Amino acid sequence: MKKLVAILAVSVIFMLSGCQVNKKAQLKALADCDYDVESVEKVKFNGKNLESYKGSDGNFSVSTLASLAVALFSKELPLEGQVNMKITNPEAKKAAFNSFKYLIEIQGTPLFEGTVDQNVNLAQGQSTIVPLTFQANIFNKARENGVEKFLDELFNRDTEGFLVLKIKPSIRIAGQNLYYPSYITIDKNFGKKLFKIFKL
Repeated sequence: MKKLVAILAVSVIFMLSGCQVNKKAQLKALADCDYDVESVEKVKFNGKNLESYKGSDGNFSVSTLASLAVALFSKELPLEGQVNMKITNPEAKKAAFNSFKYLIEIQGTPLFEGTVDQNVNLAQGQSTIVPLTFQANIFNKARENGVEKFLDELFNRDTEGFLVLKIKPSIRIAGQNLYYPSYITIDKNFGKKLFKIFKL
């Protein structure tokens, strides 16, 4: 009996040890994938398409600030859109995802956090597109920096680090989502792609 208990105990230890190694391997597969912003669409600022804010020189027009007066008074400056993120697995090991947390930072401060549930299984060389939608109120950030200056930098300047896109993928273990320990930076110059209409 004692011998049987000892065998069972050793088996459990090896099983747990194997699970731990397997988790690390699966999480590493997530980190080894290539992530890129394939496209950004359905972008609206204050409920309008970006064309509404484009001046004759092709840049953001300060004259449109008058049309934002009501929004500023109500302390609402909504920014929304959809990011189509491309994931490619370059490694021989299969990469399997269950859920993604995604984060958009503005000047180092979280602007929007979301989660998308989508099962993805990628063999070597395979790719897929995962849509990430967002909607955030940028009023407080604009007020902190001065509305005109802030919007000019947001729309017109290719400032790396001004808007940053990050994700945190997960695998499913024993019915629970196990997320990658830290956010993976996808694009440090996300604003350039988001407002490319002003940067042609």
